[in-house]
Amino acid sequence: MISRRALNLAVLAVVLGAIAWGFDVWLRPGAAAFSYLAAFGWIFSSVLGALAMHAIARAVDARWFSALGALNGALTSVTVVVPLLFLPLVLLLPKLYPWADASQVVEHPELHRAQLFGHAWFGTGWFLCRAALYLASWLAFAELMRRAERDEARGLHSALAQSKIALGAVALPLLGFSGSWAAFDWLMSAAPGCNMTSFGLYLLTGGFASALGLLGLVVHSAKRRNLLAPEMGGAHSLALGRMQLSAVCLWAYIGVSQLIIVWIANEPREAAFYLPRSEGAFRWLAGVLIFGHFIGPFFVLLSRAWKEEWRFVAGLGAWLVLMHACDLYWLVVPNAASGVSVLDAGPFLLLGGLSVVVAHARSQRVSPVPLGDPNLARSLAYESP
Repeated sequence: MISRRALNLAVLAVVLGAIAWGFDVWLRPGAAAFSYLAAFGWIFSSVLGALAMHAIARAVDARWFSALGALNGALTSVTVVVPLLFLPLVLLLPKLYPWADASQVVEHPELHRAQLFGHAWFGTGWFLCRAALYLASWLAFAELMRRAERDEARGLHSALAQSKIALGAVALPLLGFSGSWAAFDWLMSAAPGCNMTSFGLYLLTGGFASALGLLGLVVHSAKRRNLLAPEMGGAHSLALGRMQLSAVCLWAYIGVSQLIIVWIANEPREAAFYLPRSEGAFRWLAGVLIFGHFIGPFFVLLSRAWKEEWRFVAGLGAWLVLMHACDLYWLVVPNAASGVSVLDAGPFLLLGGLSVVVAHARSQRVSPVPLGDPNLARSLAYESP
């Protein structure tokens, strides 16, 4: 499903990313830890977005999505490598999280209250147990749904294939809760004093927009190589474009709502989160996110004619993936208090390229057209209102 050229670029990104991050670890070990955390957040939130798309489509029995199921499955197949990508964070705990470093408790008094409230929750052991639970639940759902899709594509009426609607309905709240808690644990707790109840939903919405962008890229690539049925055209592209518009609007709504709440409350502890992100290069990056992640995509996605073109949906999808990476960079890297460096791109290249390689390897023997799916004919005949 992934072209040879894209695979070669992915391998090159892995090599260059590994070299850049290696230099960064040598020169700035603290900053390198936060750039890796930002890249990991970009990957796991995008993977969760693809899993959520699968769960939503199956829970509501969206038959138009059947023609795209195998392609979205190529994105969810990356879930298998997410636990491995989490392992470096285990080694970097004291550099990333003030609550994991006893010397930081003195510097940040608010951590005393956190530890008095419940040391077990903020302790390293319980933190790792929760992480294992999140990762195991995501991997279990991804593999169960992968097997169900494979059985259905082969025309096998297995119990797993027949229960995929129930599987999607059960997975949706689990993905929402576990994804939000993972965002709190892995990303929000790296910022001392940060306490935003919408942080998890904000991250997951951005990841959902990124996953929709990736799906548009994969579909366009498959269509260019004539791997898909010719009947799949503008109607599916239009449906995907509408979902991109919804995700972009929801992401902006959550971000602006949280900023207004902090602005009105005027609490120094909460305002401290925005201060380093509104200075220097991070201030310009915030402006890029405002225009590049919402205003620009919002207006171009209003056009029905553009949304009916796969080239447009794929191009905008690539842009949304890039904007989500910038968003994670803006959320996480200012915690390092070390400024912007070109070496910060290393983990993004490394993890992004590795994800493409894994998706290619796991989708090699999977047909992009699920010929045995009983809903395939209706999906290909789908007409968007």
